[in-house]
Amino acid sequence: MPGELNKRKFQRLELPLEVTVEIVSAQEAPKGLPILHVKSRNISINGICLETKSVEVNGVNLLSGHPFARENLLHLSIELIPEEPPLMVTGVVQWYDVARDIPEFICRLGVVFIEIKDGDKDQLAIFLKKYQKNKGSLKKLFHTWTS
Repeated sequence: MPGELNKRKFQRLELPLEVTVEIVSAQEAPKGLPILHVKSRNISINGICLETKSVEVNGVNLLSGHPFARENLLHLSIELIPEEPPLMVTGVVQWYDVARDIPEFICRLGVVFIEIKDGDKDQLAIFLKKYQKNKGSLKKLFHTWTS
């Protein structure tokens, strides 16, 4: 249900945020690999669930990086507040699943944050707290954030 927190190890906020994903092979420096624009299903202080129709972009798989690579990193740019600088994090896919309860199959990727600057982590914590305080209303949240 949109706008609700789940009871898990880390509370997750059900919220569709705009996310830009850059795939980076763990074995090499970033080299302009494909960028994917997706939405989040939920977000917590330590990770995010992304939804996408495909796990492959230009022959590069989100789950494994380049062909025959065993691991990859995802550089994520998360738009918490429109017109504000995005939250920048690095994560890895912890789990994945295909949602079969939707007419179009959607792949859900559970991404755990492995690198996030202290200031960005504070920004995310404040965002999550304000959203919860405003009872899940994006309109109220954006008003309190910008005023």
